[in-house]
Amino acid sequence: MTSFEKFHPVLTAHLTLDWLTQTPVKSIDDLFSKPAVTTAKAEKMPSQILDTVKEINHIMRRVMNDKELAWGITDSNSDAFVGIISLRGFEAAAPSGSIEFIIDQDHREYLAEVVERAVRFSQDHFEFNQLSITFNDVSSQTAKELSGIGFVGDGEQRFTIQL
Repeated sequence: MTSFEKFHPVLTAHLTLDWLTQTPVKSIDDLFSKPAVTTAKAEKMPSQILDTVKEINHIMRRVMNDKELAWGITDSNSDAFVGIISLRGFEAAAPSGSIEFIIDQDHREYLAEVVERAVRFSQDHFEFNQLSITFNDVSSQTAKELSGIGFVGDGEQRFTIQL
């Protein structure tokens, strides 16, 4: 497998995905206190700035050990930090992975764009047969956006896409 260290930055039409260490800790910490669209695993984020620093270090260790790919999401036009997205599932030789994210509610219009880019990135670089996204609570708007890019809901809180 190729080292994850070279997979940055990744660009979309409106966004730059780069290492979390390229974003000021204060911006990441502020994200955790704002209303956001999040997956189930991303909901358990820190509430204190020192815990945010520890979480960033933990995530980056996982990236450097080829166990997770995580990017900070920045609006390319305004340089506003809008969220975090990650690809997981590299520990086992399983054919499926998952996408986790937290996106500032004020920038939710980027949800489909960034998830679609993560899916294409996964297709281009990895051998997953499917990707899943799991929520504790999903809005009908989010479900519609995911369906629009090819995800299928299971009737609960999980969405999958076949690659």
